[in-house]
Amino acid sequence: MSLDLKEKTELFPFPSDFPEVRSKYIDTNGQKFFLLESGPKDGKPLLLLHGFPEFSYAWKNQIGYFAKLGYLVIAPDQRGYARSSKPKSISDYGLDILSEDIISILDSYGISKTDIIAHDWGGAVAYWTLSKFPERFRKACVLNVPHPTIMKRKILSDKAQRKKSMYILFFRIPWLPEFLLSRLNFRKLERSLTKTSMKGAFSPEEISLYKEAWAIPGCVKSMLHWYRAAVKNPPKLIRTRKIKVPTRIFWGEKDRFLAKEMAEETLELFSDASVRFFSKGTHWIHHEIPEILNPELTSFLLEE
Repeated sequence: MSLDLKEKTELFPFPSDFPEVRSKYIDTNGQKFFLLESGPKDGKPLLLLHGFPEFSYAWKNQIGYFAKLGYLVIAPDQRGYARSSKPKSISDYGLDILSEDIISILDSYGISKTDIIAHDWGGAVAYWTLSKFPERFRKACVLNVPHPTIMKRKILSDKAQRKKSMYILFFRIPWLPEFLLSRLNFRKLERSLTKTSMKGAFSPEEISLYKEAWAIPGCVKSMLHWYRAAVKNPPKLIRTRKIKVPTRIFWGEKDRFLAKEMAEETLELFSDASVRFFSKGTHWIHHEIPEILNPELTSFLLEE
């Protein structure tokens, strides 16, 4: 059953000058997805995909901004996260299945073609879906994540990136990561946000909302299954056919997890792509510098 606006407002305190933010559930691709939605029903569609360990509210600085510009903004909790379904098998979190989720959500809306903005794991899903279903996308913006095959190549070839990515190997261990990430009121997950971002990027009130999401039964395990699926069935070798969807990568240079060189290497896979670096941003630029990022996202999406 969908949450009504009153219930939604208590869960997600958007600014008072925002357009109405609607919440709903849809059943598609065999799963139930929770979504936040704003803007005119007949507006130009814009899909927002969050990463780890976030959920739909991660786009609090973008949802109202783009709705005011006339977009129909759709921000789902992805499979395994927060209020969406949490299948138990690791094999249910492979990139092919996650891509099918995105197409199924678009089909549920009757959307044939959309713009997309995605971050972190959401960006990995976006890259994969752009490659498999390019006809469904007009333009793509990806924040602080390389294409999965570039990530795989870098981990294998670069000692520095391999060291930064050791947490991925830790996450593949059964049950122990769930225990450690959940103990002491999710302290490690909280610190993964607050200690790797610019000061003030995540308010105490916002962290409380994240903890409510993480506390939903099965959430932490399901979030980790994304990593376990990627390790168990790593991305295939880079295809020779380049991705044709016009794409711009936006990258905070102080990212603690990912080397910025991978942004430039990802451009090799596209026929029309560019990268914009932010010297002061970290992995969380959509939280830290929305006053700079949002106009640049808009400029790219609107340019002919």
